[in-house]
Amino acid sequence: MTSMFRQSTNRLTVWLFALCLLFPFSKLSSAWRNTATQDKAFSISAVSKASSDSIMPERLTFPDSVALAAPETAGRSVSSLVAYLKQHLSTDDQLARAIYTWVSRNIKYNVYITYTSRNEEADETKEIQKILSERKGICQDYALLFKALVKEAGMDAYVIDGYNRRDGALLPDPHEWCAAKVSGKWYMFDPTWGAGFVENYQFIPSPNHRFCKLLPDTLLKTHMPFDPMFQFRERPLSYEEFDTGVVDEQRSVPVFYWADTLALYARQDTLERLVSVRQRMLSNGRSNDLVYYMLELTSNNIRIAGYQKILNAYNMAMDLQGKATDAINEFVRYRNKAFEPLKPDAEIQAMVDVPEELINRADSAINSIRTAPERYREPILKLRDQIMEVATTVYKHKLFLRQYFKLPAKQRKGMFKQTK
Repeated sequence: MTSMFRQSTNRLTVWLFALCLLFPFSKLSSAWRNTATQDKAFSISAVSKASSDSIMPERLTFPDSVALAAPETAGRSVSSLVAYLKQHLSTDDQLARAIYTWVSRNIKYNVYITYTSRNEEADETKEIQKILSERKGICQDYALLFKALVKEAGMDAYVIDGYNRRDGALLPDPHEWCAAKVSGKWYMFDPTWGAGFVENYQFIPSPNHRFCKLLPDTLLKTHMPFDPMFQFRERPLSYEEFDTGVVDEQRSVPVFYWADTLALYARQDTLERLVSVRQRMLSNGRSNDLVYYMLELTSNNIRIAGYQKILNAYNMAMDLQGKATDAINEFVRYRNKAFEPLKPDAEIQAMVDVPEELINRADSAINSIRTAPERYREPILKLRDQIMEVATTVYKHKLFLRQYFKLPAKQRKGMFKQTK
């Protein structure tokens, strides 16, 4: 009972601290009014702030208070921030809410940067650390940071590329938000739209939870994923249906097993993901300029990822071939000394088994390259020949050891005389 009381007291302290920090008693009522917004204020694309009188102010929850009371040092890294939150919160729902609150309150929208296609091979860790250091970014950065924090907290999450419709009109730029699996169920989060709005090229903080933990169908009213899989629907909306707001009941659509598709997506590499995304986009009906734009970017990324996959396989094969060569050369030097000083049989066998395993992996890596641009073919073929040469050498020494171990210990020295 004592420990439970102390835990409750600590949580109450965090709650009261957050309230005092955010709302000095003399300004409490005005502070509540200032957090209220209308629909137009939720989009970074909005150019003016709507009146706040028509929406009731939000009430802070305990997870909000924990997030708002986070010390500055906790926000210096993903791991430290999640560790702090977990000191006070225990459930997925609490953690997801607190993460949304922290991101939307602590990251300032950078009005001087526009949407760009994210490099699929980019180092996300460095990008996230930059966001935390600068405390600013665009929708991509809000989404990337939210995903990283949620995954660190133990939940699955994805960044979603898409576009938006508001008041019957499409917004002009692509957008990114997140899907997170909270307590075993998928929900949508848009911390960018939860942060504020832009007015006269200035970011106006206006934090809200209107886009926190929404059912996929709810967010689909304003947010359309480029990849139909991220609608989480057995009957995905076509781009035209979303754009017009009218569902074509006559449109014949086969059942889409999105859960199975998502499970496969999780196992795919970058190139496989891009190819499957493009196929799903092409099958999702007539598209608009934003979809055409993303299809073009995806096609370019497929080419880049294809080249990168070739280079990765080549570099891996070359590295493994080099290690195998060094390892078998070490055995050759030992054999040339007639196995002096003598080692246990298992240790001698390992001196051939290790390079064999390395060269087999090198062979698998180089043979994973099915096709390649003309300029890559000559070095690839040359490396294949080098791998085969090392593999042949390893095999010869493996045969030698097989005969060596068959002989009684007193007769083994004779094998070195035979091979001189």
